[in-house]
Amino acid sequence: MQMNAKDFARLFGGFATEKRVRLIRALLDAGPSGLSLLELSRKTELSVIDIGITAEALLLLDLVDIEIKGENKVLKANSQLVRSIFEKSYYAFGSGRDKPHEPDTESEAEAEAEPRADTDVATAEVSGTATEPGAEAEKTAP
Repeated sequence: MQMNAKDFARLFGGFATEKRVRLIRALLDAGPSGLSLLELSRKTELSVIDIGITAEALLLLDLVDIEIKGENKVLKANSQLVRSIFEKSYYAFGSGRDKPHEPDTESEAEAEAEPRADTDVATAEVSGTATEPGAEAEKTAP
């Protein structure tokens, strides 16, 4: 299935700032084990507050995930979705435009999955703020 222009714009918005790119790159480099907020701060040279704000936007786009391990919050990149975004853009806009494309059905199924119900909770946990159900955070627009 092709990703429409609105989906491309929304997901590429996840890479719209240097902080977001640095965070995603560090999480991709860390692999499936992810990084705690403190480790991420050391690797990206971002403050924990900046990481919280940045991660909140990325969580809403499903580009990262959060897991609680003991007293630590661990962020992980959604590597399948990131890979899918760039693979699809290669075939839609890049030099692969004229090449036949055989989609990776596992990656597509993962990338096109419905957003998780726990995303709002995870967002509040990373940023340290809680919002009323249905209220949107103002700083999360990609």
